Amino acid sequence: MLTSLTANSFRYLAAAVLILILALFLRIAPLPAESVDGDEMFSRRVALAGPAEAWTMVRKDLVHPPLYYFLLKATMPGGADSTANGIRALSLAAGVATIAAIILLGFAESALRLPGLLAALLLALNKTHIYYSQQARSYALYCLLVTLLLLWSALARRYRGKSWFWIGGFLLMAAIIWTHYVGALFCAMCVVPMAFPAGAVSPGARARILPLACLALAGLSFLPWLIPEISVYRHKAGLSTNLEWQGLPALYDLKMVYAEFAGIPDFLGSTTVSLLLVASLIGCALFLRPDPQASVDQSTISTFALTAMAPPAVLWLLTRWPFHLPIFGVRHLLPAFVPALVMIGLGLSKLASRAKDAIGPGLLFAPGAAFLCAFQIAPVCRTWPGPVRQPYSQIAADLQRPGLDLPVYTTWPYGIGASVQFYLPAGRKIRRLEVSGPAPDLLPRLIVLYRPAVPRESEMIRIICRDYEVISQKYYYGAISAKFGTRLLVLAKP
Repeated sequence: MLTSLTANSFRYLAAAVLILILALFLRIAPLPAESVDGDEMFSRRVALAGPAEAWTMVRKDLVHPPLYYFLLKATMPGGADSTANGIRALSLAAGVATIAAIILLGFAESALRLPGLLAALLLALNKTHIYYSQQARSYALYCLLVTLLLLWSALARRYRGKSWFWIGGFLLMAAIIWTHYVGALFCAMCVVPMAFPAGAVSPGARARILPLACLALAGLSFLPWLIPEISVYRHKAGLSTNLEWQGLPALYDLKMVYAEFAGIPDFLGSTTVSLLLVASLIGCALFLRPDPQASVDQSTISTFALTAMAPPAVLWLLTRWPFHLPIFGVRHLLPAFVPALVMIGLGLSKLASRAKDAIGPGLLFAPGAAFLCAFQIAPVCRTWPGPVRQPYSQIAADLQRPGLDLPVYTTWPYGIGASVQFYLPAGRKIRRLEVSGPAPDLLPRLIVLYRPAVPRESEMIRIICRDYEVISQKYYYGAISAKFGTRLLVLAKP
């Protein structure tokens, strides 16, 4: 028995190490092709600012709490001399740590060992998680913190009598809320099944109050940030200044988020197939009776189901009347991928256990796992090795070629200007192009960087070209947003 236990533990550990290596490879190997973007440059500017200035910058930006930026400041190697990889190191570490935390679920609930291992593999392959693990933004850290909270909730049955357990829960919830506003929703979805578990047996007053108290204290700890933000919110007329560009979603957008849990390959009807796959396996996890020797605590199942399915629906409803909040986006819902994938793994495991008398559980679980992996890896292969984002580094390299040592202007300083500037020598500056009527008085020869798909920017170029001829041009784009790529124009007066 001991030999078998040791052999099983060794195989589990070996599989876990291989998954982590795969996750690192998929996130780091294509990174040189992925240029920094405007939001990453904002993160860098905040990290390089003094504490008081950084606090003010994030507060005026409105859309994110400050914890990530201060952690970036503490962990960014080299300060102002940091490379793109150095700026992204925190997100890369958080992305891989999330996968490690999923694997640890197997130690919290032994019945989750195989489903957790599969969920870790699926997240390692997931295109959306890879993308945000590579960006110097708060989403990978946000996902890690929610995953640790899920791990915390799975350990409740074992440690809920310990005071340190509840202190840890409060600290985790506070860290989540200080990282992302939507994190409060994930905290609530995690606490509700603990305070109000399914079944007729009452958990007792203490067991009900403690998780709710952790959530309430975490909310109170956020008031020093939230109260000053109210004036910024009113001044900016809500979130429209920052988030209006993404608009209000249709029902199809909600369907897409749920389908992305399984990955969406490139074939006709793949979104519907992925959605049915997610719904079927999560349904199996919820309603199929497991092997009595491999049952998962019902409170844990409720917690994972609720944190996977409720936040996308709630966020989508907040975009409807009377709220009309432009807050729906897969990046805000990235933590939901973790419990969804665990539930998918659990559903497949339950299906396999039901078939053990007929064909053996391994013969059903293995091809099912391979099928799920194929759905996840197909979108990654479609854009491998990149660039997925805009190739701003290539624009900067072209600007340093002979004959292109001209003044450079851009119609979008936040995105194009700051990103290209990062890769240019310190003396080469990119200036804002402002056109509000007739063509401005500019130099005889110049370079303009703009997005042809944005009407306002195209109109500016149309006005400029009344007095200039296009000498040469080049279009740069990434795989995700080819339509909104950047065009480089070399202009000269006749």
